[in-house]
Amino acid sequence: SQADAVKQEECYTKKMTKRTRKIGSIKTELLTKSREAMLAAVQVFNNPNFQFKSESFIVLAIISWTYMLHAYYRSKGIEYRYYEVHGSKKIYDKTKRGAYKYWELEKCLNDSHCPIDNVASSNLKFLIGLRHEIEHQITTRIDDYLSARFQACCLNYNKYIKELFDPKLGIDKYLSFSLQFSSINEEQANQLREFSDLPKNIASYISCYDADIPNNEYNDIRYSYRVLYVPKLVNKKGQEKVSTKQDC
Repeated sequence: SQADAVKQEECYTKKMTKRTRKIGSIKTELLTKSREAMLAAVQVFNNPNFQFKSESFIVLAIISWTYMLHAYYRSKGIEYRYYEVHGSKKIYDKTKRGAYKYWELEKCLNDSHCPIDNVASSNLKFLIGLRHEIEHQITTRIDDYLSARFQACCLNYNKYIKELFDPKLGIDKYLSFSLQFSSINEEQANQLREFSDLPKNIASYISCYDADIPNNEYNDIRYSYRVLYVPKLVNKKGQEKVSTKQDC
């Protein structure tokens, strides 16, 4: 009857409204936690009282980017859970506790629908590989070597969260250069360039990764945000200055 048809339509509308609200709410939650993870990464790295800076930054930044890309794929209706197709059915992979297995960051970056450019993707894949090197063993003195790549990671994140979602989600005002109470002399600058003060496995990983990517990507600020320091050595105008490049 017409009454039954109207009732069925109302039920369908309620289901679709509920589903749309659920999709929107999950996307919003993903973006909220993504921003908070990146802000936490920046705050930890800029905190002079922390000695676990780089390791914390890498873990939090990877989570941040993963959640942002999950939000993107969700908004586009792209399945980002692992599954196998058996006949006409999808069988989703699950954990021992029954939770769905979602794509990790590297899988998100390798997908054909990924909106991230190649250089920003190389920066993230560098961090992913570095995490594998440091997650099971202690590391020392890696902060100075990697800060330029962390800065690039933050700037890339700020660019994409605004472009893919909303300019209001940007974290521009939270991104600043951390203040330091020590200067960099020529000897220290040479150490930074040669990775001479790093554990062998970390130094080897950085050297090999950098050697494998194209020169145009390596020299791009989206891969490593390099800064040129120019300390003033004299007080008279027109006299020479000495510049030191932090090339990490």
